Amino acid sequence: MANETDNSTATRGAGGKFAGLLRKPAALRLVGSLFILELGSAMTTVGLPLLVMQRYGLGLEVGFTLAARFLPNILLGALAGQIVDRYDPRRVAMFAALGSGLVVALFPLTTAMWQIQLLALAIGVGYMFSFPATMALRPQVIPEGSELEGNGLIVTAERVPKLIGPALAGPIAAGLGIGWLFCAEAATAVAAAALLLRLPLLERPAAEAPSAPAAPAAGAGRPGPVRWVAAWARALAGGARELVHMVKDDGRLSSLTITAFTYMVALGLGRTFLAAYSLEEFEGVPAMLGYLLAAMGLGGACGALLTARLRGWNQGWVYILGNALEGVCWIALIWTGSWVVALALLFVAGVFESIASVVYFAEVQKRLPTQLTGKYYATLVPLSDVFLVGGTVAGGLLVGVAGIGWSAALVGLAMAVPVLLLVSRLVPEKRLPAASAAPAVAGGVLS
Repeated sequence: MANETDNSTATRGAGGKFAGLLRKPAALRLVGSLFILELGSAMTTVGLPLLVMQRYGLGLEVGFTLAARFLPNILLGALAGQIVDRYDPRRVAMFAALGSGLVVALFPLTTAMWQIQLLALAIGVGYMFSFPATMALRPQVIPEGSELEGNGLIVTAERVPKLIGPALAGPIAAGLGIGWLFCAEAATAVAAAALLLRLPLLERPAAEAPSAPAAPAAGAGRPGPVRWVAAWARALAGGARELVHMVKDDGRLSSLTITAFTYMVALGLGRTFLAAYSLEEFEGVPAMLGYLLAAMGLGGACGALLTARLRGWNQGWVYILGNALEGVCWIALIWTGSWVVALALLFVAGVFESIASVVYFAEVQKRLPTQLTGKYYATLVPLSDVFLVGGTVAGGLLVGVAGIGWSAALVGLAMAVPVLLLVSRLVPEKRLPAASAAPAVAGGVLS
């Protein structure tokens, strides 16, 4: 009875926190901006390969063009974190959105493949700044204690456009032409920036405001650009060391970071596996890959909103179960020959994936100081892209050599095994100092 009462109280509290967030203009504008931006990006994800194939046929150019969007983040993502932390993240996110919108609008005007690839690189530069800037804005618009609900809304705002965007792209491309897909993203970028323009921000505490690096005495006689580069390099190295120490000292935070990388390997494997799976197992169902991805996306949108109901649980266990049960769903694909069952399994996998993602973002937000948020994500995302690319390449080799069955098993194991190995580090809560722990214990939940 006590457990039922606790769960009921947690559920009512979650509903109240959701209602409270929906009454906060700052949180709504951030979530709305992200939703609109992702909607336009989802349409370009459909339009860009179609544009390349329509003009230049199917070949390596499609792969190179899509890969070009990841290169800036892989090579220079860590530098973006320095800029996000030094300047107003709202302005960084706005300029990144507007710049990406301008670049996307130029795609229909290109006349050569190298121009398309150059524009794809420019889009990657915009994403390199926009993602860490958005992450840095979260603690300023999501009140303390509402991390699960706030990040649930943010993950939903990321997942739903992946369903709506492709669905809108088909009729637009068929009725108006592919070029209008890029015009649509340009319009959404302007709308997303406009929402951020009116975003009221909380003032940073004085202790968290980044201070300008002092010029070293040893370099006082060097030319200005050399001193600037040296100071920038020292600031970058110092921020990286600070981030490593912060992650290392918190068992849950370091384990979350490690399993984020292993999950990206599993995701890369899964993308390749699903393409082969849809063709081999459901040859008679046209566009089955799209249905499978849509089912997982729909599950992700539902799971993000359900996470707050698990507030009364230890969040380490929620994260472990989310990843492990998603892995079980992927492995279960081996034994189903029904497209209905396959869609159901991937819907459930999407629910678990989204729950684990919300917990990940919420736990990182609670444990990471605001002044390190930009550096953390600017370091994490480029490395994650490397692991994603590695998993995708490995998946191509694996499916060809081992076949569908073993590939599904490996995808599931890559999701489940790392979190199970790190149970002892993910489950314990980080203990707070006695002065600040008392309110949390009184509330029944460690923050």
